[in-house]
Amino acid sequence: MRNDIDIVILYEKAHRELDVACALKVLAEEKSFSVEIIQQDYDYCGALERFRPRVVVLPFCYQNRSNNIYLMRWREAIFVNMSWEQFFYPGNRSAKTPRGVFPLQHVFHLSWSDAYSSQLAGIGIPEQRRLQVGNPALALYREPYRYYFAQREALAKRYGLDISRRWVFFPENYNWAFYEDSMLRQMEEDGQSQEDVAAMREFTLRSFDEAISWCKRLVADEKIELVLRPRPATTPARMAQRVEELIGSLPEGFHIIQDETVREWILASDLVVSSYSTTLIEAAVAGRPISMLEPFELPEVLIQSWHHMAPRITSYTDFRSLVQRAKKGQAYRSTDLAAWADANLLNKGDPIVAILNCLCDLRRGVLQSPPSATIESVTFGGPACLPTRLWWLWKYARSFVSQYKVSLGFSHAPSDDIVSDVAARMSISSRCRRWKDCLVETNSSIQAWMRNRRYT
Repeated sequence: MRNDIDIVILYEKAHRELDVACALKVLAEEKSFSVEIIQQDYDYCGALERFRPRVVVLPFCYQNRSNNIYLMRWREAIFVNMSWEQFFYPGNRSAKTPRGVFPLQHVFHLSWSDAYSSQLAGIGIPEQRRLQVGNPALALYREPYRYYFAQREALAKRYGLDISRRWVFFPENYNWAFYEDSMLRQMEEDGQSQEDVAAMREFTLRSFDEAISWCKRLVADEKIELVLRPRPATTPARMAQRVEELIGSLPEGFHIIQDETVREWILASDLVVSSYSTTLIEAAVAGRPISMLEPFELPEVLIQSWHHMAPRITSYTDFRSLVQRAKKGQAYRSTDLAAWADANLLNKGDPIVAILNCLCDLRRGVLQSPPSATIESVTFGGPACLPTRLWWLWKYARSFVSQYKVSLGFSHAPSDDIVSDVAARMSISSRCRRWKDCLVETNSSIQAWMRNRRYT
């Protein structure tokens, strides 16, 4: 028998999404809303069997194949798109723009900025089915949320880092260098040109190779701790293999660590460098010196609107000089980029509270919800000769077969790139306890902060 539940939050990448998801769960439960957090790829068997949610939060919703088993089985729920990727460049904009009947007509979309709100309006999503809330990841660097994260001393002990040295954090995003051929073909099917895909692949491969060679030289020339953090979809083992193919075994002071979130490492580090990653925005908001590694000029297809505000490193000499300045406390802090983030991504108040209020309003019927999904809007991939409703019945029946096979232990093992995301399910309870200590129980000023929010 399925239990009614107010809100289900689906997550894809644990390091990207679980901090916000668990904070939302704790805050919503303080206001008497029931919340479950579910890993989208491996929790569907138990979730579909146990829950009947009124609101379902999706990590992304580009088309009706995204999380399709949930769309079919929870069709009458209110679907909310958290839209965890909203910074686009010409090379991924088409593939990551919502399209199709379900995303455009049956989903409530959350926006970080005026720019993304305008993009949603431009594809036909009306104002009553979208809300600008700001970027919740950036809110985590502000009080009271930042109290949740591990301190530098704890990270040093956990990973064997020298706390007396300067720490250089390098959250890489050479995604096109690590995509499988199947992913590249999918990008092309989703609207990217072959020329753009080839250009991005070639640029990131060259840039990655050069940046890693700089890192090897840097840890030899300067006594630092350099932490290279693979993006969530790249396993540490695969990253280590690629790095060792280039420079041999890792030298002293060069670490590849994907554990913890970028928040811990940014707050604990002295300097943050990256490729074209949006983690540079997070580091600027956190008040850390930042620079974009650019051994080769960014092609037009990868340029984002904020890139011109990030200081550049275009040579190894620049890189070493930046680290030397950081050692003296003289590294440049990108106040322009931080101010831009404040004005464009944090200009609607507290994003996490805004999301909380939105979900609660949708659940209570205070905020107008999109119409329930139709059978046609959640059905895809059927033969042209077969009526949509017959194909839907076939897929609907197959969803029960899939669920039954999983319950009998015939589920396939998670792929290497999501093993950590699936394993993170086991940490949700402990994460929520930490968030409750941080947000609700231990700090009187935080309790006052809570009382001043809605749903008191």
